Amino acid sequence: MSTSKKVGFFNQVSTQITFVLFLAFTVVLAVVFYIVDQQGYEKIRVESEKLIIQTGNTTVNSISSDIRRVMRSALELQQSAQTLPVQENLLQIGLTNAFDQSDYGILGSGGIWPDQNALGDEVATHPFLMVRQNGAYQPIFTDPNPANPYYQEDWFQVVKAIKPEGCLWQHVRPSRAGGELAMSCGLAIERNATFWGASTVNFTLNQIQDNIVKLSERTGSGYILLVDNSDKVIASSNPERLNYIDEETGTPLDVQQVINSDPAWQPILDFLTTRRARTVEEVAGRISPQVQQALYGIDQSQGNGTTEGYALVNYGAYLNVSENNQDTLDEHLLQSFDLAKDEYYRGSQAYIFEIPETYWKLILVQPDFEINAIADNLSKDLINSVMFTLFITVGLIYFMLTFLAFNPLQRTTDKILEAEKLIDDKQYNKLSAVKFSKGRNEIGLVNSSISDLLDRIQSNEGKLANINQQLEVKVEERTAELQETLKELKNSQLQLIRSEKMATLGQMVAGVAHEVNTPLSYVQNNLEIIGQLTEQYEDLIELVQGLKNIQNDKAASTAEIEQLLTEIVSASNEIEEDELSNELKELIKDSLFGVEQITEMVLNLRNFARLDESKVKTIDVRECIESSLKIAGNSIKHQEIVTDFAPTPEIKCSPSQINQVLVNLLNNASQALGDNLNGKIELRTHADDTNVYIEVADNGKGMSEAVLKQIFEPFFTTKGAGEGTGLGMAISQQIMEQHNGDISVVSTEGVGTTFTLTLPIDNNLDEQRLAA
Repeated sequence: MSTSKKVGFFNQVSTQITFVLFLAFTVVLAVVFYIVDQQGYEKIRVESEKLIIQTGNTTVNSISSDIRRVMRSALELQQSAQTLPVQENLLQIGLTNAFDQSDYGILGSGGIWPDQNALGDEVATHPFLMVRQNGAYQPIFTDPNPANPYYQEDWFQVVKAIKPEGCLWQHVRPSRAGGELAMSCGLAIERNATFWGASTVNFTLNQIQDNIVKLSERTGSGYILLVDNSDKVIASSNPERLNYIDEETGTPLDVQQVINSDPAWQPILDFLTTRRARTVEEVAGRISPQVQQALYGIDQSQGNGTTEGYALVNYGAYLNVSENNQDTLDEHLLQSFDLAKDEYYRGSQAYIFEIPETYWKLILVQPDFEINAIADNLSKDLINSVMFTLFITVGLIYFMLTFLAFNPLQRTTDKILEAEKLIDDKQYNKLSAVKFSKGRNEIGLVNSSISDLLDRIQSNEGKLANINQQLEVKVEERTAELQETLKELKNSQLQLIRSEKMATLGQMVAGVAHEVNTPLSYVQNNLEIIGQLTEQYEDLIELVQGLKNIQNDKAASTAEIEQLLTEIVSASNEIEEDELSNELKELIKDSLFGVEQITEMVLNLRNFARLDESKVKTIDVRECIESSLKIAGNSIKHQEIVTDFAPTPEIKCSPSQINQVLVNLLNNASQALGDNLNGKIELRTHADDTNVYIEVADNGKGMSEAVLKQIFEPFFTTKGAGEGTGLGMAISQQIMEQHNGDISVVSTEGVGTTFTLTLPIDNNLDEQRLAA
């Protein structure tokens, strides 16, 4: 019987692990303090700037969302004016539907402006307007300025000249109703591809101004300016400090006036000027001189001059939206500037963002002390969070070790001590033998107890070994039986798959047998010719062998030897004159080419039956046509072949499959011509921007409408029994569909038939696609 054993407090595993955890916690905490204090501060400051940039992007996206809502209303109004009948009551209904009350905060006045006499000779020309008043929209159907009709004004003439399909924005200015700042979106209305009038919607900026003020209040210090394409400030987050409205005229002030020409802002002003000049240059290079003159006329009519090209920038925004019609949440930051000695904060950072729909610029200014304060707060929060997290982590680790390690280890120790009692009771069948090294902790106690048990079961070790050996033999036998059964199952499954594949293959072989016979006959004829040509070589070899025998015969005369030499030279000259070597090479080359075509046809059959994948290459279709003419040469040798190959770009296709289609069409054309002495087969190629076209035409007997309707159906044929399976055209159609192309036919009885193959130029084709 074993004596009772206990472990001291400092030798317990729980005490030792707790001490290690405390030491690790102290080291980690010291490292965190050092990294945050010495290295993390600048990184946190960079992250703070990212938050500011994110705020700017969020603001840009919010403004873009409002602009798109106005653009959708403008397009809806344009569509109504273009599709509704020219009846005043219907146009009024379309006008009312375009002005949604939910968009009252951003959607100002606007309407439909028919061109002169667009309403008819008997109806006076007048607009259909909707004006925002007292919380609702009121319809007005008179010209705001009868002395100068709207269809004579510059803005209307510009829309008429340019005919924009989307919003062509004018400069921001006070609206006629209420004096609030607004920007007009103008679109052309066309009926029957003719200019009929214009539609406009005013985008009021009060809501943007309110949103920018609220955003600035949430972000704390700093301010935000929204600048249009003529460098006018149209919104300010701090209008008390940075007033942006001329009190006398109600128009926006230039950004230089708003900032009081602060020298620190000069790099920003230079950037805005350079950005605008580059945009003007890009837009001017893409439009006609007439459109440029019309756009410069807008600047001139609004007192902006013609040198800066503000209206061209607006037109560039219109082109940008037209070419990039999808919504986007991309990064909108253009540039950031360090304002070292600005008048307001004596040190700040300025970030310039661009509104993609209008090319407006959003300038967000954040003082350095605010950014540094954010970094300080984040540093403190990080240290506090790390300390709290470490405390929680250490506590969790300790409790997890207690439940997952300490307690199980103690239970294991108790059970092993219990096992020692079973050994004393001679219950060896309940014990297992494992050896461990000794130690002074709980694990050492377990190892010591197991060592004592091992000493007591040595006498039974042999019996246990025999039992284990018998068990291993039985396990091996069972494993072998299972492996054999699994092998039989796999063989059965493979046989089923092969049977299914062979059944499918058997159905397809009959459909393409005549296509294989053509090159096979071609090869056979070549081999027969080669056999005939090699007879001259056999004669030469026989003469050389005779010369060899005579030379070995000492009794042979010189005359006999010279006679044989003369015959050998004559035979050699005859071979050289007949150019047998070149002809044999050509015949062998042609035969190999025919064998390759047979191989490719077999591979095509395997591909069609899903037994293999097709080879895809980039090739000129003329190569496919020329190789197909060679393969079908025997069947079309009695017909006149006319080719007209216009230049075509290379395309991506499976040449063997395209050859299969062409050979099939050539054979069909030859059969359609029959014994016609004037029979002719024409092959033409041409291309456009998207496709390459191959035409195979004949002047044969043609097809009826009934035959044309069934030409691509499987097993349909007009040939006699045993002459065809009716699968050729069905296979050809499937090949063209797998190439993302098309096959079409035009035929007239007694005149002839033309098949047209259409293959895409930019074809995203791969071998998996052809094998699918």
